[in-house]
Amino acid sequence: MAFKNGDMLLVNYSIYVKDSGELVDTTDENVAKLHKKFEEGRIYEPELAIVGEGRFIKGFEEALSNADELGRTYEVEIPPEKGYGERDPNKVRVLPTRAFIRSNITPEVGKEVTIDNMVGRIISVSGGRVTVDFNHPLAGKTLLIRFTVVKKLDDLIEKVKYLVKRRVRRASLESIKVTYREDSNSVEVELPKEFRLDENIQIAKYLISRDISRWINQVKEVVFIERFESSEFKLGESVEQPKETA
Repeated sequence: MAFKNGDMLLVNYSIYVKDSGELVDTTDENVAKLHKKFEEGRIYEPELAIVGEGRFIKGFEEALSNADELGRTYEVEIPPEKGYGERDPNKVRVLPTRAFIRSNITPEVGKEVTIDNMVGRIISVSGGRVTVDFNHPLAGKTLLIRFTVVKKLDDLIEKVKYLVKRRVRRASLESIKVTYREDSNSVEVELPKEFRLDENIQIAKYLISRDISRWINQVKEVVFIERFESSEFKLGESVEQPKETA
């Protein structure tokens, strides 16, 4: 039986360019090392995929919704129209070199630049002109995806933890504390202390709350708990007083 919309799955996957065999992305550390694409500091582990969410490219989303077996490795070919689209020649622009110099950018082949809020890659520099390709690097390419659904999440606490973790990626599952209050249909989430002063934590909390409300119907309220213990503060330290205004 195929997985249905809203099912929360843990998926291992590797994505390749079909013609060249180039590795595009993977959740497997060994595969990354084999293809010399290993990223220091990245955590390689199965990724949360919610069927029907639209978080992945269309071809991968369709493959996930058609999968029906845990532990089986699927191999799917993704044509450009279900991947990153066909190449559009109108997205290749020729610009004067002086436009880059004014912006303190040294034009070099292969460099990624942002112009008019569009991200592109410099593909040639010649005769005072710079050619920039604003197509996605994988546009026009057929992809090959190998993926395995390693687990289907059914436990509410586990679902919440994974929804939290994908917004606060550096946190381990063990460090995220979640309590479900059945009487009020609410969940209490306590993040590790090191994230309390993270400048992006409020945005992350909003996104976490939105995700939980969308994908876990029985949860009607999300509460974030922050604890400050006296042992964290030095006794006798001076307290900064607000400055007087004229």
